[in-house]
Amino acid sequence: MMKKIKLLFLIAAFITVTGPRWGYAQGTVQGRVLFEGTAPAAEKVDVKSDMPTCGAVKEVQKIVLGQDQGVAHAVVKIVGAPGAAVPQTGKLDQVKCEFVPHVQALSMGATLKITSSDPVLHNSHAFFEDGTTAFNIAVPIMGMEISKKLGQAGLLKFRCDAGHTWMSAYVAVLSEPFFAVTDADGNFTIEGVPAGNYELEVWHEWLGTHREPIVVKEGEPASATLTLKQP
Repeated sequence: MMKKIKLLFLIAAFITVTGPRWGYAQGTVQGRVLFEGTAPAAEKVDVKSDMPTCGAVKEVQKIVLGQDQGVAHAVVKIVGAPGAAVPQTGKLDQVKCEFVPHVQALSMGATLKITSSDPVLHNSHAFFEDGTTAFNIAVPIMGMEISKKLGQAGLLKFRCDAGHTWMSAYVAVLSEPFFAVTDADGNFTIEGVPAGNYELEVWHEWLGTHREPIVVKEGEPASATLTLKQP
């Protein structure tokens, strides 16, 4: 259960309308996701297998913060904007017994290439949000690559069952065409958003999902602030 703390997400979104796409005026949404509160300390996990590759201790953090409390690894998307998703290819690597990247977002129908840079056995066990298995792919050989098409929208959570209990990753498979993942300091950019009234949705693995209305107007800059206070 999430600890009772006060959280503040701040998304400063600046929209500059550019030119037409699909018959719409379009804009670029730029901003940040910030956190206010006391972040929990990292959990230290003793490594019991494959120590030459994995190390002796791993630190698991519920939230990664950058400059000025910027939140890394948050998925930001525009809900309700018209447009078609662009075909994509993502990659999930396993480096020193950690999934890389920890969080990524891909369009529904995208291809995820699963590989490993480690000389030890890993597997990428993906779960749907209801806890059922989406797929389970073993990667026993360093450098091998297996492609998986992501045909169902939703959040996939990954773990490794080969004795590396600390390993986790998330892939947000989205039906919406406009989205981004925040960088190490909580910054994000979403380009080509048509003018209109939408919702800006933010998801984070520990902080949950939050929405705020956003208006993209032709020829005018706009800003949006999302605030969450939890007792």
